[in-house]
Amino acid sequence: MESVVFKDKAQALVELQAVENVVECLILQTCNRIELYIVSEKGEEMVNVAKQYLAKRSSLHYEEAYNAIETALDQEAYKHLIRITSGLESMVIGEEQVLNQIWDAYLEAEKAKTTGSILKHLFNRAMTVGRRIRDVTGISKGAVSVGSASVELAANLLGKLEDKKILVMGAGETGTIVAKSLARRCLSPVLFANRTYSRAVTLAETLGGKAVKFDEFQEVLVDADVVICATSAPHLLLTKEIVAHSTGQRTNQNDLIIIDISNPLNVEKTVQEISKVKLYTIDDLHLIAEKNLAERQKCVETACNMIDKELVVLNDDLKKLSVRLIISSLLSEAEQIRQVELAKAISKLGDVDDKKRKVIDDLTSVLLKQTFLPVIENLRIAASEDDREVINIAIKLFNKEGNCFDKDVR
Repeated sequence: MESVVFKDKAQALVELQAVENVVECLILQTCNRIELYIVSEKGEEMVNVAKQYLAKRSSLHYEEAYNAIETALDQEAYKHLIRITSGLESMVIGEEQVLNQIWDAYLEAEKAKTTGSILKHLFNRAMTVGRRIRDVTGISKGAVSVGSASVELAANLLGKLEDKKILVMGAGETGTIVAKSLARRCLSPVLFANRTYSRAVTLAETLGGKAVKFDEFQEVLVDADVVICATSAPHLLLTKEIVAHSTGQRTNQNDLIIIDISNPLNVEKTVQEISKVKLYTIDDLHLIAEKNLAERQKCVETACNMIDKELVVLNDDLKKLSVRLIISSLLSEAEQIRQVELAKAISKLGDVDDKKRKVIDDLTSVLLKQTFLPVIENLRIAASEDDREVINIAIKLFNKEGNCFDKDVR
């Protein structure tokens, strides 16, 4: 996963949008997932294109990456998205941080102009459903996040944290979660280091810790017990050389525990080759995740049932969206004709006051809507029932061939 990570998602969205047959696209990237959401008229073909696109980013690891990529098409893709917003696909079941990450991903794609009606509908609906499932099932109640799970891991490794010297690198969303979790368990002040020193100061003041300037964090490694790295920096912060230099001057006789939950990873893997240095990553949080899942099993079952019911409604909505453009174009052209003919009629009537003009305007508007209402409803019903014959007849009757019909998008 680390080999295919996107360091510039805005540019990646533009590149992905330029791929042939991609209509809409979005990239969701968190500490333990990289996902592409693509709307295309050629669903199955696009699955292979997307897999190749991701795998090629891994360069020498192409085959390994290609085989590791999981795919979902149509309803399975909708289901996967709702499972994520519901907290069922998180490493720590029920964690809430993923909701902000999903919405941020949507806003990034919207800003890059790579979203359209399908992704807009899907992501808005998924967010709403995800929150409702969390409220009804209580699956997020007391749930830990990846950040707090890293603190749990440190506690399991050391037995207790009360008298330990701990450095948190990063004062963003994940770093803040780590810090708050530590503040509830540590008697000694937690140290915070962040690129923007003022954010480290603010976090330290809020939680009773101490801020460390980012270029001075190496000095802390000399006697620290634990370092939890939770930044979004696109490069390594703790290299083997840096850690080796600091541990060479180390006054603390205990092992230095480094837990890296950054995205991408910020600690060089070879630091684990240094004597008395133990490196853990997000992959080492599975035991805590399994314990969390066992505690929430009943919530998970209820959530799955709610998702199955929601998929029926969502699938029907998406089918109706497939005739959205033909309906919109039809009503738009009819309204233009009404406006032209209304202007002609009022002109022939001569002096018409505002009250009479409004009566005539309302009358023609109602007549237009009533005339087309059965057509619109029948088109939506045809879409819901996958009646392509009726839809194709409508396209021919209203001369909408090739320029306004949303095909069977996936």
